[in-house]
Amino acid sequence: MKRITVPIEERMQWLGDCSLFDELPPDMIRGLADLCSVRSYEAGEILFREGERADGLHIVAEGQVKVCRYGMDGREQILHIFEGVDPCGEVAVFEGGAYPATAEAMAPSRSLFILRSDFQSLAEKRPDLLLNMLAVLSRRLRRFVDMIDDLSLKEVSTRLARHLLEVSREAGGREEIELTTSKIMLAARLGTVAETLSRTFARMQRRGVIEVDGRRVILRNRSALKKLAEGDKL
Repeated sequence: MKRITVPIEERMQWLGDCSLFDELPPDMIRGLADLCSVRSYEAGEILFREGERADGLHIVAEGQVKVCRYGMDGREQILHIFEGVDPCGEVAVFEGGAYPATAEAMAPSRSLFILRSDFQSLAEKRPDLLLNMLAVLSRRLRRFVDMIDDLSLKEVSTRLARHLLEVSREAGGREEIELTTSKIMLAARLGTVAETLSRTFARMQRRGVIEVDGRRVILRNRSALKKLAEGDKL
């Protein structure tokens, strides 16, 4: 990790693009930008570890960061992947506890870092900041409920189909999409192992549902993919 110097205008732009701060007036954005430090990470470097004291809030501004937990057997479960301007570790910072998971850079990344005391001082002045935080946490809670449902009740083919449709939706409904992570990482995100995921990709391709070329996936039969996402057997 390196601390780097970034012009205040760029820091203000990042803060303004973050959902937590999109209602703050420019003077408060500038004041907050003055308090932020910018940290640079190489792929594989750790932003924070599970169990460490939560001394500050990260805002992932550039790159790709995964938040994950590890089981007793070392198996990884990816909880979230940050690829845009998004707050990371805000719950632990707000409650003053420890980070509940580990955040690791998956690619060269930059984050804004705000000390917990500075964040709390701002929240006391701007209670609407807490409403923004509540909205962010509500969206993440809904996603975690869906994840638990997927992991406990749904086949790997259903989880994969839902993921592919989500990536397509985020890409404007395109039929040809690009996976942003390796299959090992995607398997961890979907709560399975790489071998099972590869077999599922192969079966979906044999049945003409998709076509796979490295990280490029073409949705050949969106109707069949939707049925798999709804629970049909592969």
